Order: sequence, then C-alpha cells, then structure tokens
Amino acid sequence: MLTIRFSWQDILLVIAGGALGSLMRYLVSVLTHYQTSSPFPYKTLIVNVLGCLLVGFVSARFQDHAHQDLLKLFFITGFLGAFTTFSAFSLETVMLYQSGHIRTALMNILASTVSGVTAVIGGFWLGSRY
Repeated sequence: MLTIRFSWQDILLVIAGGALGSLMRYLVSVLTHYQTSSPFPYKTLIVNVLGCLLVGFVSARFQDHAHQDLLKLFFITGFLGAFTTFSAFSLETVMLYQSGHIRTALMNILASTVSGVTAVIGGFWLGSRY
C-alpha cells in the first residue's frame, strides 16, 4: 500500500515559493521586453538558463544544510518550479516547427539544452564555492 505523507508546512513552503517564482517569471518577462523580427523565444531561454543556474547553485549550496528538505521544497519545487518554463519552451518549439521554422525549433532545443546543462554545472560550481 502506498502511503503519502505531507505536512501543511511543506504545502505552504511550496505555495510561497511558487508565488515568488511566478512573480519573478513575470518580472523577467517585463524587464526583457525586446523588439526583434526573429521568432526565437529569447525570454523563455533566459528564464530556463537562469533557473538551471539557480537549481545547481541551491542544490550545491544547501546540500549539507540542516533544513535541506525544507529548502528544496521552497526553492526547487516551489520557486524554480514556477519560475522556469519548460512547458513554455516545449510549446514554443512545437509551434515553431508547425509554422515551418524547423531550423529555429532545432536551434531552440539545442540552445536550451546545452545552456541549461551548462548553467546547472555553473550553479553547482558557484554554490560549492560561495
């Protein structure tokens, strides 16, 4: 039998982190307003790379912290779960493909994947040093 355990504290941490992550996602979108003729989804790429950097940093920085599980719930599940936009990345890639921008769709996949993994590595490096 599967037993699911959770606490109200856990739920509130995820909700609080998610609210802040959503707000930061909105602010990044507003602050990175740009005019370009390119269909490339730059805002989504910026958010995803920044989110990957932060998940690496938080994971490395707090891996030995006494309240590690609570920090993970707040920052990784809540804040970064709401802040990053992998679903938006996926939708935009499919829409690029469907609209005939096959090369741009492939470029989006490559840029997001390579820069995201690189940012997680960079975040681990930063988190283990600061």
